Amino acid sequence: MAGEVEVRKIATEELEPLIEAQNEIFSDYMIPMRSSPEFFLDFLRSVGGSMSNILVATDGGRMVGYVNPVVDGREAWIGGVGVVPSHRRKGIAKKLMAAAEDACRDKGVDEMSLEVIVGNDRAYRLYRGLGYSETAVYLTAEGRPVKFEGFQLSPTKASMADVLSLHERSYAQTCWQRRKLAAIVQSARAAESYKVDGGFVLVRRVETSGFIPFLGVLPESRRTGIGTSLAKFALSRLYDLGAFKVTVYNVNEDIQTLRMLDKFDFAVTLKQLEMKKTL
Repeated sequence: MAGEVEVRKIATEELEPLIEAQNEIFSDYMIPMRSSPEFFLDFLRSVGGSMSNILVATDGGRMVGYVNPVVDGREAWIGGVGVVPSHRRKGIAKKLMAAAEDACRDKGVDEMSLEVIVGNDRAYRLYRGLGYSETAVYLTAEGRPVKFEGFQLSPTKASMADVLSLHERSYAQTCWQRRKLAAIVQSARAAESYKVDGGFVLVRRVETSGFIPFLGVLPESRRTGIGTSLAKFALSRLYDLGAFKVTVYNVNEDIQTLRMLDKFDFAVTLKQLEMKKTL
């Protein structure tokens, strides 16, 4: 029974059991995932999270679920929640979410947000039942790098200070983790950063895969062709770096973005609903 399951803060020495539980939890997920201590700690840093905020559900000493609330001032974001298959449909996820909300409320948080993959109906029903409402849709898309001869604009290397300034103004209205300082810092450290007057772009190659972690245009400079020019430059740069495919994550589902994806023959591979709740 869910009432027999204990929900508590994770202990500092429990990282390995957490990873084992995560790998069991996500073994039958819509997008099967495997984690490692290094991967998970890197993820935590990238979203500004902390091990001290993670809550776990245990049954007889065995870790059977977890929730990872990330707190930033008066906002918080759920950076992962799940229950192992053998303990589902017993109210444990609801218990974990309630405990996370209580912990965040105690820290002064008044708004919680999360994302759920379109098609993950079980999770969607859970969040709706807990009072979360849809606020936006974000897309992940994949395409191929292309060598363009001209970009209309000529991007130059950007410093971390340049990237932080442009990111703050460009990403104010996007999803929680991508508009946070930790996300852009972590990405910029592992990527090439470029700027133009009014925008910036990051490009990264990992083995044969290319990524455009961030492409931002200042609000006052949008609809002037800067985004298209930056996309051409990024795809050409990834072509030169030897990437065979390119992925962009969590971009806004709006007419301008959809037109750009179509222009460069990118296919949407994933949709996520952003959901929010006022505590």
